[in-house]
Amino acid sequence: MFIAIKTEDGRNKGKINFYCNVLDVTRQGFYHYLKTKDLPWKYQALADAMIDICTGDECNDTYGRIHMHQALQLKQPDGVKIPGERTVYRVMEEIGISHI
Repeated sequence: MFIAIKTEDGRNKGKINFYCNVLDVTRQGFYHYLKTKDLPWKYQALADAMIDICTGDECNDTYGRIHMHQALQLKQPDGVKIPGERTVYRVMEEIGISHI
């Protein structure tokens, strides 16, 4: 997370080098963050499809990554590219539906 003081016209006030040194990041990392901070999450459609699968049936809340991957392959949600099991696992952890 970056801290910057902005003026009323939206420009950064202060020296970028100072902010980068304080936060221990590179200038390249700072500008990459500014460029990508408003982009949507690339797995949002996949996460929505997983939530739909979990809320579709009472027993689905115990799905692990393998069963979730199989359910995604069976249902083939529109506009969702189904990734590998490891990515399914990461997305499940991110949205908080991991099987314990």
